[in-house]
Amino acid sequence: MRALVLASVSAAALAGCGSLPAPQGAPRAALVGPIPVVTATPADAALECLSNSRAVARDDTVFAVHAIADLTQKIAVDEAGGFVPRDVAGMMVTALSRAGIKQVNRVNTTVSEFEIARAREQILGDGGTTVVEGEAIQYRPLERGAMRGSDVVIDGAITQLDFNTFSEGGEVALFGLGGGRRSFALTVGADIRVTDTVSTELVLAQAYSKQAVGRELYGSVFRFFDDELFDVNVGRENLEGLHAGVRWMLAEAAYDIVAEVTGHDGSCDALLPPGLGAAPATAPAVVADAEVVVLPPEPT
Repeated sequence: MRALVLASVSAAALAGCGSLPAPQGAPRAALVGPIPVVTATPADAALECLSNSRAVARDDTVFAVHAIADLTQKIAVDEAGGFVPRDVAGMMVTALSRAGIKQVNRVNTTVSEFEIARAREQILGDGGTTVVEGEAIQYRPLERGAMRGSDVVIDGAITQLDFNTFSEGGEVALFGLGGGRRSFALTVGADIRVTDTVSTELVLAQAYSKQAVGRELYGSVFRFFDDELFDVNVGRENLEGLHAGVRWMLAEAAYDIVAEVTGHDGSCDALLPPGLGAAPATAPAVVADAEVVVLPPEPT
């Protein structure tokens, strides 16, 4: 047993040691990890189905995303900042793009506003001449109606971040040998609004939430061998990314919004993860025609 512990400690120590590059020598090659991939969510198949649907192809609605900010006011003091992204509007824009709808950029218009201002001052050009009403000009003209307006705008906020909404586990230690397991979850939620940009009428408002789960498995050895103390800890930890959970949650919201605005028939709902399809519409209650009877007033 002692030999096994010594071997484990030695291997861990050797793994963390290495010679430094020689002075004035070539630098060590940077560590290259896994290849970059296109970020995906379990709702992407349903979003792609929407993009190929007749409802989306026929619909001319132009969407805009304004801001989806972090209003939970929860930050990690000993970390870089907030637990969730401060503005996740970009995630919503990506999800809407995968759904195949038309969008205009309202998240960041800084460059557009700068270039419009310079064009108004007649100092912004496109590397050549432009003919306007028979006159050749060297600057970019401002055309009436060139900027496309939106029909609906999406905004909202991350409004919920609850820690330890579920936890369970156990630990056993005997004669210096111990081990245990733990499972836990936290919940993040958002309130999303869809507004008609012409009438300011509220088209849709919905709240979404996502649980992020984690599992820990660990073991330890704490023993004296003769006059020497050995304390060894091993374990494994699997944590679901909180930011990845926010992205998935917004992808679900994007699916609901596009399906509602375009009047989709629900044929893509089956591609959503189980339990996330649109709820079946309940049949309206049928009220039979009834004879109206006027009762006389009660005697006083």
